[in-house]
Amino acid sequence: MDSIQAMSSLQVTRTKARLIVSRLFGLSILVFLILGSSYWSQAPLFDQMLFFVGFLLAVLGFCGRLWCHSYIAGRKKKTLITAGPCSLCRHPLYFFSLVGGIGLGLCTETLSAAILFLLAFVLYYPHIIWTEERFLKVNFPDDYEDYKRRVPLFFPSWSNFTEGQVTINSSDFRNEIFGAGGFLCCVGVFELIESLHHASILPTYFLIP
Repeated sequence: MDSIQAMSSLQVTRTKARLIVSRLFGLSILVFLILGSSYWSQAPLFDQMLFFVGFLLAVLGFCGRLWCHSYIAGRKKKTLITAGPCSLCRHPLYFFSLVGGIGLGLCTETLSAAILFLLAFVLYYPHIIWTEERFLKVNFPDDYEDYKRRVPLFFPSWSNFTEGQVTINSSDFRNEIFGAGGFLCCVGVFELIESLHHASILPTYFLIP
């Protein structure tokens, strides 16, 4: 029991650290965009295509994260959830975070921001996923082994999809809505920064490919 409590406490600490790292990464991207502007603004059609595809992915990520939180808000690490998005893959929240993050990167109308996010995700999140897998195996040994055999780790598969029924924890879910809403607000911030560059209110020190 002590080892399980210690592992749970470590999970909480790592979650807080992950939020700090994510915010610092987002701030660095924001500073990068303030100092430079998109190289692809010289090719308006490609520029707008990047934004359109990025916006679609960002919305998909936003909706996917909300779908995940409707199942896991207030329940994560307390029970093994295998229905809804968790029947598609074992870590759907991180999958939709990846999709949404790449989408936000493309909404900057650059390829660099999306690639940087992808690299940061590949470097950072595999360890987080491994840690959560270990936590679930320790806390739900029998059920988790069966779940692991049926459901892929990260990329969704519809072959085992089950909708299930869930009672939403309203307070936790509300907090997640506001958090996910901030995710989409970044699109407006990116467009504002781009407009300020076009109006020469913000100087452009370099072009971002």
